[in-house]
Amino acid sequence: MVRFLFNSMKRRFILVAIIASCFFIPLKTALAQFRETISIAAAANLNGVLNELILQYTKQSSQSVKVVYGSSGHFYQQMTQGAKYDIFLSANEDYVDRLVSQAYSNDAGVVYARGRLVVLVANKSRILLTPDLSDFQKAIQDGRLSKFAIPNPVLAPYGAAATQTLENLKLTKVFQPTLVMGQDVGQTMLFIQAEAAQAGMVPWSMVKQSKTIQPESYLLISEKLHQPILQKMLLFKTANPLAKGFYDYLQSSEAKKIWRQFGYE
Repeated sequence: MVRFLFNSMKRRFILVAIIASCFFIPLKTALAQFRETISIAAAANLNGVLNELILQYTKQSSQSVKVVYGSSGHFYQQMTQGAKYDIFLSANEDYVDRLVSQAYSNDAGVVYARGRLVVLVANKSRILLTPDLSDFQKAIQDGRLSKFAIPNPVLAPYGAAATQTLENLKLTKVFQPTLVMGQDVGQTMLFIQAEAAQAGMVPWSMVKQSKTIQPESYLLISEKLHQPILQKMLLFKTANPLAKGFYDYLQSSEAKKIWRQFGYE
């Protein structure tokens, strides 16, 4: 009887071990894959250049990289509320500097690019492009311009640069009734390209990589009209150790060539 019970318990133990292994092995594999994936939060204006950088990096390293694009301000809010990423590429210095001051990183972060702002008109727009935006004022008066799109300046650094430009040109009051604010630069571009707005201000990098926007449809804004758009990135102290390799790659000479190809300085 004792021998029978022992053999029965032995068979049950073996069965349980087999069943457990069926669940444990896939779970272990899934967890390993999860740990091996680098997670990145990136400003919306980087959609394009960052995809290319990731492509080139993965060719060399076979490293899995996952990126989410959005407004820098939204990401900052999420991170201070517990959202976990390995690397944050902001569209300015301020949000990274705030995170550094709150001890989210072991270093001060790195400026990886300087962005430029352009004024862009929709395809069917009849507005003339000049550095002082003089025809824009006339267009508001005669009805050619009723919607002027900019990224939300509270959340998007390029939106802040746009409002600074209007202020320095003493055009804030003139443009105020026409302003339409995108949640980020990507949405702002959509407003203009879909002709929901006749014109607006967006990153040069996004315009440069477009295959449908003609050179005569945009004009670079003088950097004298707004604060420099210095874009900074941060490696979190809680980051996956594998993220350091990609963080370093973004600062390499090879990566700098790609940054320049997409309109960054």
